[in-house]
Amino acid sequence: MGRTRGEVAVGTQAAAISVFALSYGAIVSGRVHRTIAAIGGAAAMGLFVFRGDGLLEAVNWDTVLFLFGMMVVVATLEHAGMFRWLGLHAARWARLDALRLFVALPLLAAGLSAFVDSITVMLFLSALTVEVARAARVSAFPLIVAEITAANIGGAATMVGDPPNVILGTHFGLSFGDFALGTGPLALAALAADIGVLLFLFRGEIRRSRERFAERPAERLRAVALLEPREAIEDPTLLRIGGAALAAVVALLLTHARTGIPVGVVGVAGAMVVLLLGGPRHRMPAILESIDWSTLAFFGALFLIVGGLESTGALAAAAGWIRGLGGGPAAVLTFLIWTAALGSSLVDNVPFAATMAPLIEHLAAGGLPLRALVWAAAAGADVGGNATPIGGSANVVGLATYERATGERVRWAGYLRAAVPATAASVLVMHGLLLALHA
Repeated sequence: MGRTRGEVAVGTQAAAISVFALSYGAIVSGRVHRTIAAIGGAAAMGLFVFRGDGLLEAVNWDTVLFLFGMMVVVATLEHAGMFRWLGLHAARWARLDALRLFVALPLLAAGLSAFVDSITVMLFLSALTVEVARAARVSAFPLIVAEITAANIGGAATMVGDPPNVILGTHFGLSFGDFALGTGPLALAALAADIGVLLFLFRGEIRRSRERFAERPAERLRAVALLEPREAIEDPTLLRIGGAALAAVVALLLTHARTGIPVGVVGVAGAMVVLLLGGPRHRMPAILESIDWSTLAFFGALFLIVGGLESTGALAAAAGWIRGLGGGPAAVLTFLIWTAALGSSLVDNVPFAATMAPLIEHLAAGGLPLRALVWAAAAGADVGGNATPIGGSANVVGLATYERATGERVRWAGYLRAAVPATAASVLVMHGLLLALHA
């Protein structure tokens, strides 16, 4: 005797929840590569939930295509030497003064991360920071912690700054300008709190460095003279091409509300400009080889996992439970920003954002303010990862570079002593501002 329609629905939902839980568990555990775990989960969703229907529709192609395009543009600028050039300019401006370095380098990290992925920013900036710190006779560790936290905060400021923002922005059709006005003020407030707390915590190290240089002013002048930004540019033509492509992408994103050009098309257009104008003479094969194809596959598979869960009504039920907690918008915004912050301090924020997108959609359908929900989830997910050494890819890259360059091991306790207070202050400031503006 066949099963009823209700029994099939319940069975399908149970299968979707099981696949989702097992896939996310494998991703979080780290025992299986996250892309393999996600592809396995996507295949299971295709077999037991989608059964061939709606597979392609479940993937947020705008996100995948935009990330591909930005990877090409950023790799072009990296090969041209632009990021090291900017870092050397910041160090020269600071004149190797520890206090000025502690402001200039984190601000550079935040500014770049608003447009470029934080992994790339920390790859070049952490290596440069070790060099600069030696010349400035200051420990590189406080500077790198400040750069990591600032990079993740900077990524929260725009729609393109961090993958969770891209996921949420494309899912809800939000523009670059929407995010700049929505999460931008939150990120600026968080950055001020972050740098302020870290300056206080590392004030002794900064003071000692300044005292050492005060005794030998000629030594500092010689060290500053050795910082030559022009030597960082490896390919001026490639720099112009990559810079033009990035400017075009930003311009199209800023005018997205008027033009209606999909975000994915904007990203691919930027990549095509680079690939067509760069040609084989300007490192294009090497740039294509540097694209993180594994991450793109991870995103696609993740959308299938979440799409399968969403299709069974499980996320709608979860949204109903959250609304049932009571307290109105203020309570839900508080729940979202702190859940996102705490969750992303321990696990990758990309799976979290992919799950939150349809959940937020259901919460908004119940009368809650859509944009405020997006800002809460994005800000919490972007900034919460600052709290631990594994809370974000930028954290892992920056600290690993520091360990390789100095031979010193970064201990969790040492990182947590600085990062947890700075992260807590950042999220508290964002939380307060979010409630003041939207609750």
